[in-house]
Amino acid sequence: MPAHNELDNYSGPEQEETNLYLRERHGDGYLGYQRFRLVHTAYLSEFSAGPWKDWDPNLPTEERGKIVAGETGHELTAEYRHEREITEMRRIPKYCEFIDFPGWLLEVWMSPAYFGSPAEWNSRVVPGTDLPSLGPYPHQGAYVSASPAGLRPWPEAPTGPFLDRVVEQWELMRDETLAYSPGAYVRKVDYEAHERDKERSERWNQDAAQANMTALRPFFSTYLEGGKARQLAAEHAGISSNYGN
Repeated sequence: MPAHNELDNYSGPEQEETNLYLRERHGDGYLGYQRFRLVHTAYLSEFSAGPWKDWDPNLPTEERGKIVAGETGHELTAEYRHEREITEMRRIPKYCEFIDFPGWLLEVWMSPAYFGSPAEWNSRVVPGTDLPSLGPYPHQGAYVSASPAGLRPWPEAPTGPFLDRVVEQWELMRDETLAYSPGAYVRKVDYEAHERDKERSERWNQDAAQANMTALRPFFSTYLEGGKARQLAAEHAGISSNYGN
């Protein structure tokens, strides 16, 4: 009977009493992994392939790739540059959406069939390579979140009886979840990855727009000051009409 952490090398804090309770109450999947487990999101990771930029580890995340006005104020430039760029497979946080507020999460084991066929899974590759974008196919199944959508991780580990209610809610939605056609999970994860890329691009565009306005401010200042000077000169010369820019 394999331990749940043998599936994905989870090495975070263990709630042994709670997980034993969950196993006794809700059993195992057909490959022997317990169906439900309580884990801490800060210690969960998964493989993902793609182009990666390596930065100085001492540089805060919000400063990486930040666009600012250049030294003269007339051009845009990156305030800090990455040290190298490489395309490969790496471990990333499993729940990127919970990085800012990690905590305890209930997961449920899903059989390999839930993730579609290996062919469909591996058909999504990093352009120009044979690296599967979603990492290796989960031949032994994998754990996914069993918590209700929109619910953040619990800051304190909940008890087994409390989690029974969460399991009950998941069981009510099980038929809907399992009604997905094979490969639906692949499309869902692929969509979420594109949405994360879109969000990063939007943040970059906002930074670029702000930096662009900063860079152009001297031009606006000179332009307006020049207009005021010409207006004053016209008034001094006795010209009554508006002499603007």
